Amino acid sequence: MKYFGSILEFTRARNADLMRAYREKLAEASIIIMPVIFELVAESPASRFWVSEERAAIVISTMAAGKPMPRMRRNKREMFEEIYRRFIIMKQEFPDKSVYELVTNIVNQPAPKFYLTPRTVGEFIYRIKNGWYDNQYDRYRDCRIADGE
Repeated sequence: MKYFGSILEFTRARNADLMRAYREKLAEASIIIMPVIFELVAESPASRFWVSEERAAIVISTMAAGKPMPRMRRNKREMFEEIYRRFIIMKQEFPDKSVYELVTNIVNQPAPKFYLTPRTVGEFIYRIKNGWYDNQYDRYRDCRIADGE
């Protein structure tokens, strides 16, 4: 199980990746129409698959066993299908490695897109720019200090 700080690091890294793509799309645009920018960001390549290794290993194990996939939105399903496609290739190359080892390698590879809706991208960027995440980090830090850590 991940500890709370690791989730914060994951979120910070994802937010930095989103802002990188956002700034790139703004710089490339001749006319700035935010819904279009958010759609372009959503479809931009990401530095990795933004899912935890643990969650990805669970879903890929389920898929490899031939069981029905858990209910999920289209973007998440598409992401797991891409991870599974890569998993099948890697499993043939490295048959002795565990599902977790292979999936860990795969989710840390560059992803073809963010697998988020334009609306979600917009919400994340709005929160990032308005300091919402910074407030969450500060709240977490204050709780740890109060607990004597």
